[in-house]
Formats: sequence, structure tokens, C-alpha cells
Amino acid sequence: MAANWKLFLCLMIACIVFSAGCIEFKNPYDQLPPGEWRGVLYLDQQTTFRPGVERSQSPGDYKPGIQDNQLPFNFEVRYTEDGEMHVLFINGEDEHKVTDIKMGTDLSIAKDTVTMRFPGSDNYLKAIYAENILQGFWVVPSRGNYQIPFEAHYGKNHRFELPVNRDIEKVVNVDGQWSVTLSPGEESERPAIAEFQQQGEKLQGSFITNTGDYRYLEGVVEGNKIWLSGFDGVFAFLLGAVKGEDERLEGFFRSGRHYQTAWTATQKDTVELKDPLAMSEFLQEQFSFTVSDAAGAEITEKDHLGRPTLIYLTGTWCPNCRDASLLLKELGEKHDIQIIGLSFERYRDREKALEMIDTYTSDLNLPYPIYLAGYFDKKEATENLGLIEEIIAYPTVVFLKPDFTISGSYTGFSGPATSRYPELVQAFEEEIKKITTGEISTD
Repeated sequence: MAANWKLFLCLMIACIVFSAGCIEFKNPYDQLPPGEWRGVLYLDQQTTFRPGVERSQSPGDYKPGIQDNQLPFNFEVRYTEDGEMHVLFINGEDEHKVTDIKMGTDLSIAKDTVTMRFPGSDNYLKAIYAENILQGFWVVPSRGNYQIPFEAHYGKNHRFELPVNRDIEKVVNVDGQWSVTLSPGEESERPAIAEFQQQGEKLQGSFITNTGDYRYLEGVVEGNKIWLSGFDGVFAFLLGAVKGEDERLEGFFRSGRHYQTAWTATQKDTVELKDPLAMSEFLQEQFSFTVSDAAGAEITEKDHLGRPTLIYLTGTWCPNCRDASLLLKELGEKHDIQIIGLSFERYRDREKALEMIDTYTSDLNLPYPIYLAGYFDKKEATENLGLIEEIIAYPTVVFLKPDFTISGSYTGFSGPATSRYPELVQAFEEEIKKITTGEISTD
């Protein structure tokens, strides 16, 4: 009997030393464990989803493979040498850093909770954390009662859940540029360009429209289907399509749970959209505005006369405006020009809108002023501004001579996720050259 106990003790010691599976060690981190995570937004589930309770499966067209109502995303938890935690939300080549993270314990359910606010906005993820799983909601306060349930698992780095029994040899090729029609046959039909970079089953890309781009998208090719998603806390895009025998793509596009439409595409080497330098028409030669700063003081264009100026129509809720804000920051540091933002916000409440602008400029470390100019509705914003035929896109950048004579404008923004970004930067440089070599009018 004694020999049996000695053998048992030896086996237990060996188990502890050599096998992590014998004993489940407590997570040594008092926050989230470092490493890779995979999340999923459940677009068709609403308040029936209860954090901390096993979710019910939603019906999908592609069970048991990829489903068209689940938006996957990836993020990575990291720690600095001082033990400070931050999270990187990853979409292709883009890493969106989140540092405003709070953890605590919900005593009513005796579970840990975590809240992550995305920089430049008041959007956040709030979830219960237990057993290396997050369950909660993505919340967008500026849209009212807007929230989408999500779930995230630690230690997973894939994006879309490809079927195990797939035939890799039959993966279609979509690499290159495509001429896209969004909402075909509808009153809102509009053209776009899709740019795809494919390596085997892996896929990255973006869509370019006359008003902006869909930023960084990442996904997979599943047989004759393609899947792409993008999520950085401000936007949430899900796209899917089937490549038919006629080599055309037919698919769907979803933005969060509030918008979806169809799209078709044919592959083309060159696709033309409208000229962004000629899209906006102005009702007068001089740019004028009347706004108030955060303290309530009235500000007009007369307070800024005397320097070459870039004014941009923007909004803290606008993903393309974020890219524009960062580019304008670089150009302002490089050239002797002033930058002014006129922001049209989703909040009608003035104090809340001003708070958002202050958060935005602080998070992005913008050295130039952004003034509250009104509500974001394009028709209403056009009427309030009173000097442009129609606000077609946020952002719209206006290039002004030192006397605020309008020299030119650039409508929309094809950002760093697209191949057209270097062309946009060059166009901005040329427009800046025009306003910095002119003379100040004395009239």
C-alpha cells in the first residue's frame, strides 16, 4: 500500500512540473491577459442577448460555415514595461490603439467587467469577463439607443470561421481592381471602386466611393465566396460576395445593424470616379462663417484672416474625417498655413457636441481649432453654412488665400487604406502651393 502511495505522489509531482493541463493556474494578470483575441458582433441580435449567459445561435445562410449576420474582428492586448494595458484593434495593416480602459467588478452578478472607449469618440465596448471570454455590447451613444451584442475569445487569431472540409484548390481569384455598383437598380445607386489584395485564402482591401473609402478591410476567400470585415470602434463593416461563372461579383454590404445594401462588380484595370477637385460648387468667392468657441465667444473668418488657410468640414463621428484630421496635422507642421475645422455633429445638444469635439482634438492631439458648426445632416448643414451649393461629403477641404478667397476644394477622402492616397496627398500639396505663393488682397 505504501508503495502505491509513493507512486501516486510521484505521478502528481510529475504532472505539476511537466503538464500545464493537470492544474488550471489562476490568471496572473489583474486585467485582461496579453495576447490575441477574436471578437464577433452579432448584427441581428438585440436586447435578447444577455452578457454572461450562453448566446443563442442566430440563423444564417451559410451554416455551419461563415454567416452573413456575424461580423468578426481581431484585437490584441498588450502591456507596457510599467504594466499599463492597451488594446490594438487590427484590420489588415491598420492598428487602432485604445488606452481608455476601465476594469471592475459588478457585485450584482459577482463578475469582472471591462469598458473600452475608442479614441476620438464616445463609442465603447462594455462586457463581462470570465474564463477568458468577453460578452457584452458595442455602444454608439450618438445614435441614441444603439448597441450591438458581441463576444470575444482569448487565444484566437483567425477572423472568419472557414469550414474544415473546404476545397482549397477551388478558391477563386479576386486580386486587383473592380468596378463596383452599390445599391444596383435603386434610387440610391452609386459607383465605387474595390481594391483587393489576395494571397491564397487571405484577403485584404477597401472600397472607394465619390465621398470616401471604407478604410481597412480584412477577410478570406471561401471557395467562390469572399468575406471582408472592418471594425475599429467607430465603423463596423461586413461584406460578402459570390463570384459567378460570368466572373462577376454579387454580394451584400452591412454597416452595423442600421444599414445594408447589395453590390455588384466587374474586374477592370481602370475605373474613374468624379474629380474631387471639382465636385463642390460655392455660392461666393470669399469663405465666411460665424460660430462660437467652447467658451461661447463668437468667432468669424475675420478672426483668422492673414494666413493661407485650410478649412475642412468634418465630424467626430466620421472615419474618413479622422484620416483627414491626421493628414492636415502633418501638412500644418510642414507648411506655413493655418488649419481650421468646422464640425457638424450628431448631437443637437450644444454642450454634448462641444464635449465630443474637445475629446476628439485631445485624443488625436490636434494642434488646430475645431469649431462647432451645426448638426451633421447634410441638407441642414448646407443651409446653415450658406456658402456652398451642397455639402456632398464629410470631409470637404477648402483651400483659402490669406484674404479667405476660395482657391479650390477637395471633396471626400480616399485615405491610407487605398492606392489613391498618394495622389490625394499630392493634390493637397499642389493646392497649398497655390495659396502660399499668392498676395494678400487689400480690398
